[in-house]
Amino acid sequence: MKKLTLILFSVGAGLLISCNENGALDKTNDFDQQPLLENLGNNLILPAYEHLTQANEALSDAFVLLKADPNSTTLDDFRSKLKSARLAWQACAPYQFGPAETRSLTNELNIYPVDQTQINQNISSGSYDLSTLSNIDAKGFQAISYLVYGDPDAQEDILSSLSAERLQYIEDVLTRISTTSSDVYNDWKEDGGNYISEFSAEDALGVDVGSSVGKLINALNRDFERNTRDGKIGIPVGIRTLGEPIPTSSEAYYAGYSVELLVANIEAYKSLYFGGNGIGLDDYLKAIGGTTIDNADLNQSIATQFENIESAIGKISDPLPQTIQSQKEDVEMVFAEMQIMNALLKTDLASTIGVVITYQDNDGD
Repeated sequence: MKKLTLILFSVGAGLLISCNENGALDKTNDFDQQPLLENLGNNLILPAYEHLTQANEALSDAFVLLKADPNSTTLDDFRSKLKSARLAWQACAPYQFGPAETRSLTNELNIYPVDQTQINQNISSGSYDLSTLSNIDAKGFQAISYLVYGDPDAQEDILSSLSAERLQYIEDVLTRISTTSSDVYNDWKEDGGNYISEFSAEDALGVDVGSSVGKLINALNRDFERNTRDGKIGIPVGIRTLGEPIPTSSEAYYAGYSVELLVANIEAYKSLYFGGNGIGLDDYLKAIGGTTIDNADLNQSIATQFENIESAIGKISDPLPQTIQSQKEDVEMVFAEMQIMNALLKTDLASTIGVVITYQDNDGD
């Protein structure tokens, strides 16, 4: 617990200091951004959206079989395909800018926790519009998960609960997931909306608010802070909710594999940072000589922090709600390590590259 306190204190101090910094000079002339953007676009982002689209197609195919003949085999297959689709989403989560932001992909796929009451009312009435704000937490992967797993506390017989109305609701939610994912993928494709070319075009270079690097850095920080640090860990364990744990808000509360999704998400951030097998943000920092506010090597600090996060996650297991009850300090340590990474990415990396963080944060810093 002492380590946790020290970590949170040091991060808080770092963030306070950063508020008084004027930010680093624009060093974009020291690094050619185009190869970076081409690598990320062609080898990470586009394949991630392609995989998500394919996973959702497989999920839709499995649903056809489940709807035609609900039995333990078709249900298990659908659940398996649902898990694959949710894992595929993790690789797309850091890239919620451009087409994904325009089409509100996160809102369509991965809002959690869901509103069980709203979902049940929709099914009972048979009349609902999933595009409205009132239904934002009554759709997406977690809504489907609720309907095919049920509330763990209710011990519901899922097969007997799969009425025609319930199946229709799953189909309607799944259609929105598949359509929106496919639309975003097509928007990125060269033979579609061709955002892939726009992403690395000459006029998209630089670090201004509208630049590709500016969008990328803002998007990765926003998702890491709100959805990875807070959504996956901070809120369920109670750090972001005035000390009151809300384990039911974990990402895969009904299915029981929240930690597995977290591992996949962190791996996606590593791939983004290190560029997979190509040029990544690590190369950017090496080229411009990035350092932390303590004058440590920034690239090495981020690389080490990825290891620290993975080590902390390795000490917890699924299902997350039970782990919060039995190993609360270990889960809190995952948050603490993520908090350090948040400062490195949002304060040090952004200011070193010269990107202004434009979204409204959750920390008040």
